[in-house]
Amino acid sequence: ISLIILSDLTVFNGKAILLNSSEIDNPVLFNPKSIPKHFPISTFIQLNYYNFINKITIKLENEISKASETLRKDGTILYPTDTIWGIGCDATSNNAVLKVYKIKKRDLNKPLICLASSYEMISEYVDFMPNFDFTGLSKERPTTFIFDSPKGISNYITKYSKSIGFRVPNNDFCKKLISEFGKPIVSTSANLSEDKAPSIFEEINIAIKESVDYIVDYQKDKNDSLPSRLIKLDNDGSFEIIR
Repeated sequence: ISLIILSDLTVFNGKAILLNSSEIDNPVLFNPKSIPKHFPISTFIQLNYYNFINKITIKLENEISKASETLRKDGTILYPTDTIWGIGCDATSNNAVLKVYKIKKRDLNKPLICLASSYEMISEYVDFMPNFDFTGLSKERPTTFIFDSPKGISNYITKYSKSIGFRVPNNDFCKKLISEFGKPIVSTSANLSEDKAPSIFEEINIAIKESVDYIVDYQKDKNDSLPSRLIKLDNDGSFEIIR
């Protein structure tokens, strides 16, 4: 639900109250009948807010656990990234990566992008990390960096290009999932090859949804149609913006 900040205490559709207090960062919906008599409203706001946050946190952790378990079994997932919805798997597993190619009906000579939880993780999967302001550029917009000489990644990803695209996502779910899993994961748009990439979950082809092993039940209302920026890096620190 998208909430609009109106005031500290407002009737919302005659059923609930929309609160915006200096004591909390986000507005909160609740049923006014649930307020005990003589209960300090400021205390109620805090309790309701923390309950709201706890529910979100628990849901996030549950989805991370289920997705990570699927990845460990060489499974494929459909998940929200910092750009569009993507299909993912263990980027180090030939078996898992081949499944993604088959789901998308994608040519094997077309590489896939990988996500990492940090630039320290990326450094473990490339022979050389040039001195570059990765964090600064990534803050401007989601940015995928193309590195030479990858290692420890599935041969299907690196076989034809001898390079690899890595991104540290601006997305808590992805970072926490990759940290929990412990290895990079594939990130490719959730569409059949040659089809338009969907900007929202509802636009994802049913064939994709039925082919993956797990669909993450989180941020299904996200709407983002822009792919990441692509920057090709050279070992001397020079770079070229490809997209």
